[in-house]
Amino acid sequence: MSLATRLDRLRGHAPAAAQRDGLALRLERIGRGRPSPPGARIDPDRLAQTLGGEIVDDGLLLSRQPYRLPDSGATAGDLAMLPEMHGLGAADWLYIDTETTGLSGGVGNLAFTVGVARFTDRQQIEVRQYVLGNYAAEAAMLRMLGEWIGERAVLVSYNGKGFDLPVLSARSALHRIDSALSELPHLDLLYTVRRAYRDHWPDCRLQTAERQLLALQRVDDLPGAQAPAAWQAWLRCGETTQLACVMRHNYQDVVSLVLLHQRLIEVYAGGPRTGIDHAAIARAWCDAGQVRQAHSVCERSAGYLDDDGQLLLAQLYRRQGDWARAEQLWLALHARGHAGASLALSKLYEHRLRDYQKALSFAVHCDPSEHQPRLRRLHQKIGSNLELPL
Repeated sequence: MSLATRLDRLRGHAPAAAQRDGLALRLERIGRGRPSPPGARIDPDRLAQTLGGEIVDDGLLLSRQPYRLPDSGATAGDLAMLPEMHGLGAADWLYIDTETTGLSGGVGNLAFTVGVARFTDRQQIEVRQYVLGNYAAEAAMLRMLGEWIGERAVLVSYNGKGFDLPVLSARSALHRIDSALSELPHLDLLYTVRRAYRDHWPDCRLQTAERQLLALQRVDDLPGAQAPAAWQAWLRCGETTQLACVMRHNYQDVVSLVLLHQRLIEVYAGGPRTGIDHAAIARAWCDAGQVRQAHSVCERSAGYLDDDGQLLLAQLYRRQGDWARAEQLWLALHARGHAGASLALSKLYEHRLRDYQKALSFAVHCDPSEHQPRLRRLHQKIGSNLELPL
């Protein structure tokens, strides 16, 4: 190729035939790597046939499945026996989990699969799964979901406060759909699990809770991070294999919420179990105003309490006026070098028993923030001019 020809091509003066051939080659290359246009192969009826369920609106799939729960002996009222829900009584528990197009927040993230469940009788739930066959079905899904949930449900989720509910609320607002989801009472089991197990488990993810509390090990489960690609595969080329895996994953998430809720009722009642932060559970009951329940948890778990738990139990004895048991626990903790117990003993002997010398002997073992002021006051009370101990 001559230099003049090359310059012509660089200037855009290549022969028309050569330009047409080059354009055709480029289009052919682009075409080989381009997916089918969205909607080209989408057939909602085939989606329903493959995944099960029915098309309830244009492009919206709804699957309904019953699930029989193992007999745990729990009743609807029992399910409120957690610090966050205490006093609620029998409620319309509504379990919810979503699969979304991304793992971050923002209005651009939408839920393409929403699984919900509620009790139909004492031992059975109905699991409903809404699956978007296309983007246009989202508004219908959000409306139907809101209608089925209703305005009196109590939501139960796993990290739903931080993720699932904000996504659904943002998308509802985008479609100008009134949604009461953010106003409903909400039990997020992530916090319930984390309170009791964060110091004993490597993490508090849902599947970790399943293994530890339900002895459930998922087999061939599709990781949640792969769910967006599965839905995109359906939109791009009508592929349903991975989307079916997403539905199975979502179904198990919803069922696990119900089973975990029941299991955590037992955990929060206390008992002789290791690997649980019983003191954190008891403090949560105290914060909820249920001191009697906190005392019950500590006493039922007494042999498994750490030092902070023993200190809390002593404080609960003190609140009930059982000073003898409180002193016994404080003395045992003081012998192990627990500064909080030393402070409690110093206060006991100063304010209640008026034995300032003995109060002084415990005060020297308090934390530095309590050490000097307490010693100074006790020395003043006993009229001593001795040099303050360091």
